[in-house]
Amino acid sequence: MADKVNVSFDLTMGQQRVRVSVNVPDGPIPARRLLPFFQGLSHQVIDAAVRESTARGETVSCKAGCGACCRQLVPVSEIEARQLRALVDAMPEPRRTAVRARFEEARSRLDAAGLLTLLEDPDARAGIDGRELNRRYMTLGIPCPFLEDESCSIHANRPVTCREYLVTSPAEHCASPSPESVRTVPMRAHVSRALVEIETHDDRSNWIPLVLAPGWAEQRQNDPVVLRPAAEWIDGVVRRMTGSTLDESAGDGSVKPEGGPDPGT
Repeated sequence: MADKVNVSFDLTMGQQRVRVSVNVPDGPIPARRLLPFFQGLSHQVIDAAVRESTARGETVSCKAGCGACCRQLVPVSEIEARQLRALVDAMPEPRRTAVRARFEEARSRLDAAGLLTLLEDPDARAGIDGRELNRRYMTLGIPCPFLEDESCSIHANRPVTCREYLVTSPAEHCASPSPESVRTVPMRAHVSRALVEIETHDDRSNWIPLVLAPGWAEQRQNDPVVLRPAAEWIDGVVRRMTGSTLDESAGDGSVKPEGGPDPGT
């Protein structure tokens, strides 16, 4: 069995403090190996945010069968794009062909609407407000290719952005979201944003639209795999979440609210 090393740190979110401890491989690995850990970390941040909302008398209104948010522009990280492609490739037939067809249909609709080039090119969308881009996307009504019977068919493997999007306003308002009609659960930090940044090959926040993720990953399947010690990957996420390194967070790290909107909201 490969040697393991323990990584431990604290996250302080408002009045709540969470101790995080994980055993990881002691050696260079691709970031994708740590995706289950990062998903679990996001759940700890999300659970703390939900507890704060509950203390204010607010109740999360998201439920199975309500797929309005699954027609929004969902940004994913490079790590998750590669994972989603692998997930589709591993599906048995005829489901694999059906899901791939949905991705192709979404791509065709984006192309016909003049949004494909914009969504494929980070430079082209750099100066566009995220809310406006999401509004233009939502007018097309493109369902997530993984949406089946208005529920997520890959719920356990859904992107972190999807996990972080929870609302306390009436669910029916999500079909036409606006700052006035939709109240999201405030997150003190976003693991999704940190994931977008840790594996980029330049200084840009190079998120990938979920509907283009498998195709993006296929085009880059021969790219060199970046290998780093697991603790270094985790440190990169913690620093982007808290502004502190793992060593600093080992004692009394704190998570501060991040500024700016999510790329796709």
